[in-house]
Amino acid sequence: MTNKILSLAVLALALGACGKKEQPAADQAGQSVTAQAPVTAAPAYPRKETYFNLPLATGKGTLDLATYAGKPVLFMFFTETCPFCRKAAPAVEKLHRTYGPKGLNVMGICIQDEPEAALDFAKALDVTFPLAHKGRPVYKAYKAQGVPYIYLLDKDHKVYDVWEGYDPSYDPMMVKAIETLLAKK
Repeated sequence: MTNKILSLAVLALALGACGKKEQPAADQAGQSVTAQAPVTAAPAYPRKETYFNLPLATGKGTLDLATYAGKPVLFMFFTETCPFCRKAAPAVEKLHRTYGPKGLNVMGICIQDEPEAALDFAKALDVTFPLAHKGRPVYKAYKAQGVPYIYLLDKDHKVYDVWEGYDPSYDPMMVKAIETLLAKK
């Protein structure tokens, strides 16, 4: 019995020693010396209540808000056949073409589950910005009350402005808000 206990104790010490990391050697001044320069990890994306990650309608990847960290984002919740969404899409597309090259990221989130709904919407309205589907949980998290709902997030992805529904009279307000955000770079 004593031999078993002694064997277990030796085994525990050996296993414990394998788990320890070697400390780097110290130079003359007492500073640690390593073979490579220390690498600083990029800060992790803080997944706030505004975070989302949805499948792209194309089936090629996801629309992950973390990909746009540090950049302003404009997105619209929509359904394929909503007449107001169909009126809003050309205005949002124009914002995409005008301000995308200046740093605004524009996207659409279809609250329907079928990717075809988003793809048909894009095709019918010549939408070129990325579209996701299965967006109902995100729609609920953002407390949207209908479609379209258009959100502008600042570079920290805090809600900067919201437009409920769509009317052409919103266009100058959206432009002003976008230009204000882009000027804050």
